[in-house]
Amino acid sequence: MKTSLLKAMRRFRKGMRFTGMWFVIIGGFMFYQFLGFYLDPDASIVYNGVPTNDESIKFNALIFVSFFVIMGLFFTFASSKILNKLFILKMSLKSAFAFKK
Repeated sequence: MKTSLLKAMRRFRKGMRFTGMWFVIIGGFMFYQFLGFYLDPDASIVYNGVPTNDESIKFNALIFVSFFVIMGLFFTFASSKILNKLFILKMSLKSAFAFKK
C-alpha cells in the first residue's frame, strides 16, 4: 500500500476519533438539557412551530439526541481495524461515484 494512503488512513482515524469526541461532548450537553425538559411536566418545546409540552414529543427529542452520544462513543472508542474498514469503504464509494481511482 502506498505511503500516502497509509497517512490518509491514519488522518481519517484521528479525524473520526476527534469528531466522535465532539459528538459525545455536544450530544451529552444536549442530552442533559432534553432530559431536564422531559422530566419537567411544565416545560415546553417547539414542534412544527407550535410550543407543546406533550410527553411523547419530548421523549422522541430525547431519543434523537441520544443517537449523537451513541455515535460519538462508537467513533471515539472504535478499534483501528473498524475505522480502517470504514476508510476503505469511503475510498471505494468515492471511486465508484466520483469516477476516481
